[in-house]
Amino acid sequence: MGEERDAWETLRAAGFLHAAREAHRAATLVVFGGMSRSAGFKERSYGTSAFDVLESRLDRVFGIEDGEPGPIVRDDLNTSPGWRCGRYRVLLKRHPFGAVRSLRWDRDSPTKQAVARQEFADDPQLAFELPGIPSDTPGIVTLVLAHSAVEEPLDMELFLGRPRFNDDGGSPWHWVRALDDASLGADPRRKLVEPTLPLWTDDSADVLVRRRSETSTETAW
Repeated sequence: MGEERDAWETLRAAGFLHAAREAHRAATLVVFGGMSRSAGFKERSYGTSAFDVLESRLDRVFGIEDGEPGPIVRDDLNTSPGWRCGRYRVLLKRHPFGAVRSLRWDRDSPTKQAVARQEFADDPQLAFELPGIPSDTPGIVTLVLAHSAVEEPLDMELFLGRPRFNDDGGSPWHWVRALDDASLGADPRRKLVEPTLPLWTDDSADVLVRRRSETSTETAW
């Protein structure tokens, strides 16, 4: 199984992907509901608030805020907030709406640059240690949850992907997928348990007995 499929299925089965989408929607509505451009808020204000509120919402939806044990734990990388499920750590990245495939990791923070330089089995590349950035945890693959939204008309974007260090001006992703209805499917956190019906009831038993009696009488005559 390739990394993309394994990462997607691992995070989806744990409820990570549906929870992330739920948190992103809630955070977006909170930010847009509490800020207005007429009051002087600028794009930078939205960006910082969207990042902070999404971080808090993710902690809440994963149960971390309440100290609930679960498959998803907080796992920051340097000062970047992160969450881990199995061998996959996920960091946040806000991008301009509609431009998720135009990111330049070589112009991003040292931490994001280091993450984008991780070796990728399907496309090996040298992993460089940047000054002041410790080597990543062995065996852990760090992915990015890229998020964006626009207010009028309200629209949201959420992607999960493996960054690629694109100082060559090429694609910023080894792979990337949108978190939408088509890709996510049913929410594994909301499995419906069908009620177990009894094999019989007193009423049904009476009916069966009566029918047998009637049948027996008809046969006798």
